[in-house]
Formats: sequence, C-alpha cells, structure tokens
Amino acid sequence: MLIDHFFKSNACFSYETLRAAGYSNYGGADLGEVIAIISKIRAGNEDDWLVEWKKAADRAFSSAEKSASVNNTVSAHEGYLRASNYYRTAEFFCRDDYDNDETAQLVYERSETAFEEAMKLSVYTYEPIKIPYQGTTFPGYFVSPTGTGNPRRTIIFNGGYDSTSSEAWFAIGAAAVARGYNFLAFDGPGQGAAVRRQHLYFRPDWENVLTPVVDFALTRNEVDPNAIAIFGWSMGGYLVARGATQEHRAQAIILDDGVYDFGSAFRANQPSFVQRLVQNEYDGLSNFIFGCAQSLDTGVRWALRNGKWTFGVASEAELMRTVNLYTLEGLAQKIVSPCLVLDAENDHFLKGQPELLCNHLKCE
Repeated sequence: MLIDHFFKSNACFSYETLRAAGYSNYGGADLGEVIAIISKIRAGNEDDWLVEWKKAADRAFSSAEKSASVNNTVSAHEGYLRASNYYRTAEFFCRDDYDNDETAQLVYERSETAFEEAMKLSVYTYEPIKIPYQGTTFPGYFVSPTGTGNPRRTIIFNGGYDSTSSEAWFAIGAAAVARGYNFLAFDGPGQGAAVRRQHLYFRPDWENVLTPVVDFALTRNEVDPNAIAIFGWSMGGYLVARGATQEHRAQAIILDDGVYDFGSAFRANQPSFVQRLVQNEYDGLSNFIFGCAQSLDTGVRWALRNGKWTFGVASEAELMRTVNLYTLEGLAQKIVSPCLVLDAENDHFLKGQPELLCNHLKCE
C-alpha cells in the first residue's frame, strides 16, 4: 500500500510523510525536498523527525524572507507555504508534555507565522478572524477570491484530531478559492491554536462550536446565506455531523470521511478484557497495558499522547472513556441538511464508519 511507501518499517512515519508530500499540488511541499528530508530520518526516531523537518522549514522560511526583501513576492509566497507545512510536520510528534515543551511551541508558532506571511502575499483576499465562543473567541481565517465583498458560495472547513486551520488551506482551501468559493477555516476546541494557546479541549456536543461559526459566517456580506457548505475532515467527519444534528442552516454537509462512532477507532484493536478494565475503572492496570502498547508502536504512542492533551484528560484509561462519548447513536437522524458522506477505500483509522453513519441518516 502507498501508506507504507516512505518508511517500510514504520507506518506512522510513512503516513505523515505522505500527508506532508501530498500538499505539493498546492504549494505546501516539494517532493524532492521531502525525499531529501526523510533520507536523514531513522524510522521511529522522533528526535530525527523534529530536527530534519525543522531544518527544511528553516531553510524554506529563510529563503522566503530573502525573496520578500527584494520584492520577489512569488518566490516568497511559495517559500512561506512550504515552511508552514514543514514546521507543522516537524512538530507533529511533540506530545510528551506540550505545554512545557518550548521547542514544540516555537515550531508551531513558526508554522503559523509562515502561513500568515504567505497569505499576505496571496492573490486572494485573506483575513485572520476571531469567532466569539462562550465568553472568549477561537481563531481562524477567511479567504475570498476577490475583495469586492459580493455574496458568494462559502465552504466552512472543520478539521479533526490533529489538524490545524493553516493545514486546511492545503487540504481543500486553495482548490476551493480557485474555483470561486469563499473559504473559512477555524481552530475549534482541541485543535490548533485553540488548544495550544487557550487550552480549549475537544467536546462531544460540537453543535456548541459549529453554531457560533455559522453565526459568524452569516455576519459577513461576502457570504451568501443560501449557499453554505460545511466540510468535516477526518475526526471532523464526526464533529460536523454532530454539529449538524442541531445546526441546520447549511445547504450542504460534506463528511470526509463520515464517522458515526469516533471511539471505535480506539476500541478496534483493544482486547475485550482491556475494554472491560477501562469501563470498570481499573485504571492502574489499564494504563500499564496502554503504556506497554505505546512502547511497541509509534502510531499508538502518538495517538494516546495526542488524545490526552487535546481532550484534556490525565490518563489513557480516562481518554478511552471520554472518546466513547463521541457517538451519533440516537442523534444521526436529526441531521436535515443534504449530506455527502465520503468513504476512503483504504481508510486505516475508521474503516466501516461511513457506511454505519449512512445507515442511520434520514436526510438527503
């Protein structure tokens, strides 16, 4: 499978390399650079990963700055975009103690700075935004093909378990704006700047997040209120679906992929006795078992560390009980907006979830 192409002995490293390289179509990577970067990384060595991706990001950022200083805006724009994606990739495995990891925080902020500098040089109209949310705000950005302010079709992008709003630009934003759509992306609780700077954590009742986003979008003159699509990516396939059980103002919901029960991704490879230990709160033994699993697999280690951080929980057992709350059981039938559910042929995280969701939907 393609997922194993870059690191034959480490599927997680290979997948994240493929993810970074995949953004080359929209300026987020150069395939030659990616191959050069990973040639210096030992499979499973997270220190190598951070160092080599950061080196490449630093080079791209420095090159962009030099180009900008002589008013070479095209080269500067391209360099900043690659730097943003490479910094994001470099920081990916820094999950041991993120809130006290100054290097990880610096790399993340450099990724965001690079993206903002790139978008300032874009041919499109780019605006950082703050979306009101329960006495505070969470960040995002709004991009329009032109600066005329005329109402047009708008895509709202909702990321997932580990994405950032800046990554959304490479995923679908650039393609959407090139085709005449407005594009709004945001970091909700548990994501991007919201978890890193504000310590806002994931919540299962995502309607309390999605509705403020739609409220904000509808305050903008550039947004046609009768032409809004909401795109949920990865875990966002659950989050948007959950939000859409109460938020009905979108003309289309796109779930890539559809997710009915997010907790299933964590339970899939757990022996039944471990699940019973977790349910009955034998946390000492449960956490010991999860610790052993983490020592054997990069992907398991990353997923559990990232989950504890972004869900705001203290242990692996607590994380397992928390993710089980992220289900559409008894709720999916409340979605009324027309819904496109995508189903990746070789999904290795949530296989079978799109079909399960479709079986419970009553909308178009």
